[in-house]
Amino acid sequence: MQESIDFDSLLVPVDFSPASECALTRAIQLVSSGKSNVIVHHVVEPTLIDFAVEHGWGSREEVTARIRERAEEKLAEYRKRNSNMAEMVTLISEGVPFLEILQKAKDFAVDAIVIGKVGVKGKIEKLLFGSTAEKVIRGSPYPVIVFPGKGEGMG
Repeated sequence: MQESIDFDSLLVPVDFSPASECALTRAIQLVSSGKSNVIVHHVVEPTLIDFAVEHGWGSREEVTARIRERAEEKLAEYRKRNSNMAEMVTLISEGVPFLEILQKAKDFAVDAIVIGKVGVKGKIEKLLFGSTAEKVIRGSPYPVIVFPGKGEGMG
């Protein structure tokens, strides 16, 4: 007899890639009931803001506001699309992605983190330093469920 695992709260980091959208879909399938929370978390990387500012795309405040506005729009789409399937909480933070993810998992005392893995081939940096998903796995005291993106074994 196989026991099922009930999840009452899952943290799902999203970067709006197909892999993170797949992870969100899977997380919604994993929650145990309508009272379960799916916490959808987007992290704004300061290096992205710095890059935009250095290239004259606006002041730090303007760039940050535009990035946050876009993220809020995407998160609102996710909430609307999945409103009848799970209780969804959305949040945006700024910082190093894996550190922010680990901190939010702790803050919300989640049952698990569900994250998408983006396969990057030929990038020596990824080989040497690891992906965000790998860093989350290494640093998390919570279970981490990793789903590959479409075309990497899941569809």
